[in-house]
Amino acid sequence: MDYTARFTEQAELLANDVVVASAVENNTGYVLATRFHRLAVIITPVTLGGDIDVDVEQATDAAGTGAKTLDAGGKDTTIQAADTAPTVIEIRGEEFDVDGGFDAINIETTPAGASTYVVQIWGIVPRHMAVNTTNLDSVVD
Repeated sequence: MDYTARFTEQAELLANDVVVASAVENNTGYVLATRFHRLAVIITPVTLGGDIDVDVEQATDAAGTGAKTLDAGGKDTTIQAADTAPTVIEIRGEEFDVDGGFDAINIETTPAGASTYVVQIWGIVPRHMAVNTTNLDSVVD
């Protein structure tokens, strides 16, 4: 990252899923990751009523075609009910099944009890500048 660049010039919010008092499976929905070399998934607990199972899924398009797990042994995790700090899952573009044409990502969360939390997918290290800021309310410089 160029040290003179603003964060919002090189990182794009691809998904922002605010889950309120849910005890059922939630999904960010598939977003395309093709414009970035890396992704950062940030899950911020607010009030957890139980552990949250997190699965990272990949597909060939934003409609979820051919959906399957992305590195289930390494990327899937559990956020403990006692956790209060954010969890970050880092994903490199080469971790996708690129030979199979997979380039979309979805984060599936399943809380064990009614929980409130936020799931964000950020595209970082863009392949082409400038990144899109339409998913942000404002950028204050």
